[in-house]
Amino acid sequence: MLNKALELTLNDAFRLARERRHELMTVEHLLVALLDNPDAAEVLRACGLNFEQ
Repeated sequence: MLNKALELTLNDAFRLARERRHELMTVEHLLVALLDNPDAAEVLRACGLNFEQ
């Protein structure tokens, strides 16, 4: 069983792929979905990710 936040993030990544008519969900879709998750975005910032680039 997945954590609810993880499940929502994965669903968002699948939705992004589907909206773009991509056959597969890729790591890029997952990264975009993670950026929309406040907890994940905070972790990425703490690791030095620059959202402006």
